[in-house]
Amino acid sequence: MVEINFQKQDQVGILTINRPKSLNALNKRTLNELLACLVQASNEKLRALILIGEGEKAFIAGADIKEMQQMGPLEMQEFCELGQNVTLALERAPFLTIAAINGYALGGGLEMALACDFIYANENAKMGLPEVTLGIIPGFGGTQRLLRAVGTRHAKELIMTGKMITAQRALEIGLVNKICKPETLLNDCLAIAQTVAKNSYLAVSQAKKAINNGVEMGLLEGLELEKNMCTLCFASPEREEKMKVFVNKNS
Repeated sequence: MVEINFQKQDQVGILTINRPKSLNALNKRTLNELLACLVQASNEKLRALILIGEGEKAFIAGADIKEMQQMGPLEMQEFCELGQNVTLALERAPFLTIAAINGYALGGGLEMALACDFIYANENAKMGLPEVTLGIIPGFGGTQRLLRAVGTRHAKELIMTGKMITAQRALEIGLVNKICKPETLLNDCLAIAQTVAKNSYLAVSQAKKAINNGVEMGLLEGLELEKNMCTLCFASPEREEKMKVFVNKNS
């Protein structure tokens, strides 16, 4: 079975984890296919990409525990590095990335979602980082991205208890952008993706880069980065055309 399905609707890609019998759990093969697909997507100049799981039960229910159980410490280190390479590819993609959480998003699955720009969840979704219940901690970036998304105290509570939370609770703490009906989740993601796709490709990619890099910077350093990126956008022909259209329309 193909672990990953990829299709395009205009300038929006839909990337589906296709392991429904395993609740779309991530093994080495799946992660490698996912990474290759993200590299390909970056070369195709997409405007947005939606990540979703096959079936109605799970987005991604975590890493494949059966595979992990057979690993030694060094193999686990390599597995974490592979998972982090995938989350970094999602985070650094020049286009918008949206996690469409259509069920369980646990462990490595939630870590994949945290690396996306937006998280939309259906009202039945359950999220969590249960790694401590297995004697480990998140290894694909969860300890770092969760605290940046929801703050230190919420992150510590979720990671140290290993408990699952509902979509409503995730919305309350700022973990997700929006809760959707199960039957409208993908269409809601497509709608926001198409809204962003209408905007300048350069401006969106530079805004994403400024925000992501700014998290690691002091205010003055971040302001300098923002100024330089705004200047770069201003030099583009697309900016000139969009401003010309705006001025003519409102004259």
